[in-house]
Amino acid sequence: MNYYFAPLEGITGYVYRNAHHKFFPGTDRYYTPFVAPNYTKHFKAKEKQDVAPENNAGVPVVPQVLSNKADETLWAVEELAQRGYREVNLNLGCPMPTVARKKKGSGLLKFTDELSAYLDGVFDGLARRPSELPPVRISVKTRLGTDSTQEAEALVHIYNRYPISELIVHPRSREDMYRGVPDREAFLLVLQNSVNPIVYNGNLCCVGDVSEIETACRAVGKPIDSVMMGRGLLADPSLVRQCQGGSLISRQELGEFHEELYRQLTETLPGSAVVLSHMKELWFYMGQLFPEGSKCLKEIRRANSRVQYEAAVRVLLSSCRIERIRSGLR
Repeated sequence: MNYYFAPLEGITGYVYRNAHHKFFPGTDRYYTPFVAPNYTKHFKAKEKQDVAPENNAGVPVVPQVLSNKADETLWAVEELAQRGYREVNLNLGCPMPTVARKKKGSGLLKFTDELSAYLDGVFDGLARRPSELPPVRISVKTRLGTDSTQEAEALVHIYNRYPISELIVHPRSREDMYRGVPDREAFLLVLQNSVNPIVYNGNLCCVGDVSEIETACRAVGKPIDSVMMGRGLLADPSLVRQCQGGSLISRQELGEFHEELYRQLTETLPGSAVVLSHMKELWFYMGQLFPEGSKCLKEIRRANSRVQYEAAVRVLLSSCRIERIRSGLR
């Protein structure tokens, strides 16, 4: 099984990816938070920094592009190819209203003619690239509809028209956001009808979740060999290792990982307030490892200085027991 780390805007930038890969090797690919090309044909400073090869050395990274315009996407693909990337992922899954209202991410899925025109332009443009240039694969991360996962059948027929290297499927609609549970029936429908390789993504929080999805796919005669984890892997950085037969993260290990990440963010982010905000957002996920740590986690959230924050983390890691996270599929 291949294990991919889903992108989460504001969290899984290059500092996090490097720290995670150092302490928990085994993840096969890390997908970057999306870059959003526009008519200026320039990456923003933060985007440029995140995809810079020197900031991702030794880490298996796939950059992700968010757009609904083929010419802007093709420009971004060439820029990324010049930086050495041989796969680019198209984001057709972001459910955030600020994105979807612009017919981007999962907001484009409802407009199937425009979606087809966009993909036509991207793949036609790639086919016209000079043969001496190194090839670039295009994968797609998608939800299964804007308003409802009942849109899945129409979407898979569209995707089948293109040589997509992998179709990463999060079986919710945009309207669902992250509420409820993924629509497994809709996912299996796509799996059975897709001509492109399928990757499952959504609510994989423990080893049992991965096994359950594997079993469901084998039962319909279409086994999968890759899954993507997002919030579950943020909550438990050792989840891939556990899926590969390894151990649950220890408090010492989590402390060392936290210290490395905290130090690197302190060196790269502008000021303590930004660093603390970033770390508190991460503890929103990692705190799930400590079901009896609510008091300590509250102190972390309340900390308004580095001294208070560091003290609260020390107490959590020295006094609270780590437990495996329960299933996210039910």
